[in-house]
Amino acid sequence: MDYNVLLGPLAPGEHRLRIDWDNSWTPALETAPEILAIDLTALKRADPAQEPILRAPILYIRSDTVGRFSDAPLVLYWEREKDEVTYTVIFSNEDGGTNTERLMARWGRTTDIEWCYRYSKSGNSFEEAFQGRDHKTLPFQGRKQGGHPLLYNVTVNNNFADASAEAPKVRVRPFPIFADLEGQAREVMMDRLPWTYAVMAQEMAREGKLERPANPHAAGVSELRNYAYLEVCSLQRGTEIYFHLKLRRGEGWFSSDHGDPKSAIGRSGCARSTVELPTGTGPDDLESLRIRCRRAPATEGEKPVQHPAAEIQLVRKLFFLDDKYQPGPNLLDVAPNRNLKPGQSLTIPIPKSSAKTEHARKLVQWSWPDPR
Repeated sequence: MDYNVLLGPLAPGEHRLRIDWDNSWTPALETAPEILAIDLTALKRADPAQEPILRAPILYIRSDTVGRFSDAPLVLYWEREKDEVTYTVIFSNEDGGTNTERLMARWGRTTDIEWCYRYSKSGNSFEEAFQGRDHKTLPFQGRKQGGHPLLYNVTVNNNFADASAEAPKVRVRPFPIFADLEGQAREVMMDRLPWTYAVMAQEMAREGKLERPANPHAAGVSELRNYAYLEVCSLQRGTEIYFHLKLRRGEGWFSSDHGDPKSAIGRSGCARSTVELPTGTGPDDLESLRIRCRRAPATEGEKPVQHPAAEIQLVRKLFFLDDKYQPGPNLLDVAPNRNLKPGQSLTIPIPKSSAKTEHARKLVQWSWPDPR
């Protein structure tokens, strides 16, 4: 596996790189991981294309995670929208915040994906912000090393500060990866770096968060290879959606939300979810995906949405994790372009993995009211 990090900024002159293995962080490993090759590349400050790299944040990790393999920052990626550049971190998990069951139902993962820092340039104007406690957007007023802002992970749900009263022990400098997420869920960055799924699954097992024995009809999260992972793009107007899967061999429907009213997806755009299935279920065992719609709770202080509906635009992905926790082949890619009112549902047959997904495009079915 290749992994890129930033080492600078460095003063002009000769420098020596030394790599040490701190086995207090990896007590389960008897020998140091083998490093097959090292490639050093100098960045050019005069190259405007490299500016997002030269401004990438330096992250100090929480002291209560050091040596525990907990809430580890795995990936740093950046996006550009007009004059604004935003950096986002994929953490291996979050020790606080959304519980594990709702992470799987509403986000399709147990990693934590949080934007950390952004800057915008317009003429002579330069503005900076970061994500502070309670997910608040705050102006960045902290220190920098070169052009790199220093950020501190200060909450159990991985929010940041631009200053710290204590002296943190460890900082990380992942190389920022460019992400074009137009029309895609953020989790596509995990698909691009599939080893992140293995780290995610191992942390769940190590922290004892997995249900044993597995029960796909209960809310507890079981071994992460027991799940079907899916991505749906929709436009929500006062609604929420959730999902059921049916197997060819019967056994009824298996749900993403397990009846939890806070485990549906109420946001527009492309979102991930999961459905837990009996241990040993494989791609060719799937018969149908059902997308269900219900009215979203009214936002406090706002009037209920008139004529609520969910426009189901695209079912982009449906996959399992393989034995090595890598995403398997995509089983479904259909564009229903249908509106669902609360109480309605959309059923999509799932072709066997050897069949063409075009078959599913022609067989989109309707059923309402929402059967339970």
